[in-house]
Amino acid sequence: MSSRDPADFLPLSPADFQLLLVLLGGERHAYGISQAVEEQERGRVPLEIGSLYRMLARLQDAGLIEEDPVTRPSPSGPRRKVYRISRLGRKVADAEARRLRDVLAVADARLAAGEGRP
Repeated sequence: MSSRDPADFLPLSPADFQLLLVLLGGERHAYGISQAVEEQERGRVPLEIGSLYRMLARLQDAGLIEEDPVTRPSPSGPRRKVYRISRLGRKVADAEARRLRDVLAVADARLAAGEGRP
């Protein structure tokens, strides 16, 4: 278990955050992650499959996600690696969500007050 501070990972890129959010819903293989991100974001955060594998490796190296040690058989052929969010990844996703809520609260207050008008 890692004792790293979740704040060390902030801010997350939109794609990293979306990937963690998808895995909060349960473990998935890479293609399933890609489909879920696209559905969740309605195409606003495009996720190319080649980029996805680099992201998965990077997030795994950082300890935010884990590969399930038991790969699942695929009906279409070879076994697929399945990924899940780690405890640290959950903490980082929660910290990023709190950070974004704080940013939005400041933005809403300033916009309501009419700050920055010419």
